[in-house]
Parts: sequence; C-alpha cells; structure tokens
Amino acid sequence: MKAVILHGGQGTRLRPLTHTGPKQLIKVAGKPISQWVLEQIVEAGITDVVVVLGDNVPNKVVEYYGDGRRFGANVTYVYQGKARGLADAVYKVKDVVKDDKFIVYLGDNIVNFDLRKFASFDSNASILLAKVQDPSRFGVAVVKDGKVVKLVEKPKERISDLALVGVYGFDGNIFDVIESLKPSWRGELEITDAIQGLIDRGFSVNYTVIDSWWKDTGTPKDILEANTFLLDTKIKGHVSSSAKITNSEIEGRVFIDDDVTIQNSTIRGPAYVGKGSSIVNSYVGPFTSIGDKCEIKDSEVEHSVILDNAKIEGGIYLMDSLIGNNVTIRKGSRWQKLIVGENSWLSL
Repeated sequence: MKAVILHGGQGTRLRPLTHTGPKQLIKVAGKPISQWVLEQIVEAGITDVVVVLGDNVPNKVVEYYGDGRRFGANVTYVYQGKARGLADAVYKVKDVVKDDKFIVYLGDNIVNFDLRKFASFDSNASILLAKVQDPSRFGVAVVKDGKVVKLVEKPKERISDLALVGVYGFDGNIFDVIESLKPSWRGELEITDAIQGLIDRGFSVNYTVIDSWWKDTGTPKDILEANTFLLDTKIKGHVSSSAKITNSEIEGRVFIDDDVTIQNSTIRGPAYVGKGSSIVNSYVGPFTSIGDKCEIKDSEVEHSVILDNAKIEGGIYLMDSLIGNNVTIRKGSRWQKLIVGENSWLSL
C-alpha cells in the first residue's frame, strides 16, 4: 500500500509566514507539520509515500525530504501545479498508485489516530470523521443508519456536525469518479463531491468517528494549539550531551537539542529548544517551541512558536506568538500575540 501526502495550497490564512514557503513546512514541536504526518505513516508500516506538490515554492519540500531515506521512507513526488481542489490533487497520483488501495493524508493536518487500523479498510473508500462546533469550516458527512449518505464541502447550512479530518482511504474507483467531476462553486474539484460520487454509484464507503485530538493547522491559533498538543503528548525530556547549561534551571519535560547554550535562564516544560540556539538571561515558559539557531536574550517567551534563526532580545515579552524564520525583534515595550513573517526586523 502507498500513502499520499497532499502538500499544496497557498496557506492564505497563515500569511505572511507562507509568502516564502508552504504551510506544511512550518515547524511545530521541533518538526515541520508534514514531517509529523510522514513519521506517523511510516510508524503504521507504510514506507512507499507519494508527496503531491503545489505551486508555493515546491523545491523547498523536495530539498527537505529528498528521497525520504532519512525518515525511513521511499518518497516520490508528483506536481499538482495550480491548486484546483483536493480531488484534483488525488487524481494526479493515478498513474503512480494504479488500481491499488492507498491512503491520502493532508499534509497540514495532525490526527491522533492509529493509522494501522485505518489502512486495513475493506471497502472502496474509508473516511475519518470528528464532531466539530463549526461545520462551515470543513467538509462534512451526513450519516444515517450507520451509512454515509451525503457529503458537502463547507456547508452554508448546518446539516451535520461530523467533519472530515483529512485522512482518506481509496481504491482505483475514485479516479473514474474524479474524471466526471465538475468544479464546485469555489471553482475546485472537491474531495467531498468525489466521495459522494462513489456513494451514488453504489460503491462502499466506510467511516470511523474519532474521539481523539486532531487539528487542521490553517490559522496561527491552530498552529499554537498543535504545538501545545505535540509538546504535551509527543515530546520527551532530553538534554543533548553537547548542550552547555550554566546557572540555569530546566523544569519539567524539555527537549534540548545539540549545541544549545543556556545561561542564567529558566526553561519550563513542556518545551523544545532547537539545535544551536542560545538562551541568555531569559525565561522560556511552557508550550514553547524554539527553532534552530535562535537567540533569546534578556527576554521572556511562553506559549509561542519561534521558527529558525530568529533573534529576540532586549526586554521583549512574547505570549501566544508565532515568529517566522530569520526574524529579529528588539527592545521596546511589552507586546503579546505577534505574527511575524520571514526575514523581518522589528524594533519595538
């Protein structure tokens, strides 16, 4: 069996962070979102993985994952090009997966579910569902008498509270249905319409309603919530032997990667500190991820995601913030809830 990771989309709700790269490469708890997906797939015993690339700097994805060997996978790439919907992205892998069963996982979703069980589906299609408060944000399924009878993408009226969580299983029949699809009112080929087409043609569509945590990381708030969940459930306490820690306190579960320097500071977990980062005269609070080669000096950061090569110094206090790669934030008044894109310079 193959697994397909969809790595397209423009990430408009995460701008300016996504002006220079795909949203799926944003790091949470020390890893890109789609790496959490890939590792979950490999843990389920599926090592043949197809990544469908969009048109938002796809070379960054290829550079990061390569052939997949360092992740225990065999990764190949298919280019979707301009985004025309999830069903269009799925159709792009027709010649790669052929008529075999395969699973599809949205690369910007994190679903806390055992894929081993899901991958053994014995129907023409299988979907994961979860109850949500705001169904208008998602594709939803109407279930009656234990069967999926209707699917609608981002319904304007509340017809169901069961949202599709971004993990699907298909056999080759899905491609015949997609060939006959027409664009929706959004101008896209919808995956909900494709699954509805299977139902209309009499094919079997199984479903599972999950009661575990999942997150579509489409907004800054979602990124912070995903970071919190992963730090709380997946990150173990670890201090690299190459880390240099002096006059500092490390409290709780904190992952400290190679060549980190911590001086006169307190790190309170769960937290993650990336390779080569430096924390001096500072406080890093719970549910914070600090990327590689960051510098935190004379400042406080908590419940935030700081991406690679960021510098925060001179009396800055950050909470509930998402800071992009190569950003510098320097002295000023106390601020909260910043969202700063790559290569920015702030003097506060």
